[in-house]
Amino acid sequence: MTKHSPITPFSAHKDPRQTPAPLTFPLLLARVADFIGAERDLEGVGHSQDPAYRLWLRDAERAQTRLTDGLRHFHALPNATLFDQPLFRTALLIDAMLGCEELGGARRLHQEMHFAFFSQFQIAGIGAIAMQRNAMLIQARHLMTALVALPLFDSAPEVLDDKRDQDEPPAPAF
Repeated sequence: MTKHSPITPFSAHKDPRQTPAPLTFPLLLARVADFIGAERDLEGVGHSQDPAYRLWLRDAERAQTRLTDGLRHFHALPNATLFDQPLFRTALLIDAMLGCEELGGARRLHQEMHFAFFSQFQIAGIGAIAMQRNAMLIQARHLMTALVALPLFDSAPEVLDDKRDQDEPPAPAF
């Protein structure tokens, strides 16, 4: 007669060491998705004279404020374990992409993330913790691809300097 005994411990699929970072990261991803949706809606209206444009603009500004607040809250969390580091790197990358003011800078950061994704933005192994974190990080990767595709990143902000003469060449940016 054989005995039936499981080779995996009870609740092996659950993360035994829940930290605040993996609990908060899905909320951050939801805010990124809301921001992307609001920016796409705003793009779809095309800065028209429609009176409802102000509502779409307000929604986009609110989504950006919620995302900024979510990033600030996530950065304030304790980085408790090695398994949380890719989550924090991803949040820092999203923050850097949103704050990048150079032309093509956000797309460059996104491209660098793709080259380093498996070494810096994933967790090695097939355990429950690695699978949970990697699923969130893969979702974040798709959201960052959608984020960088927004027309928001198509141009750099213009710097207007009324004091400079039109004939004078621009000063080098060091």
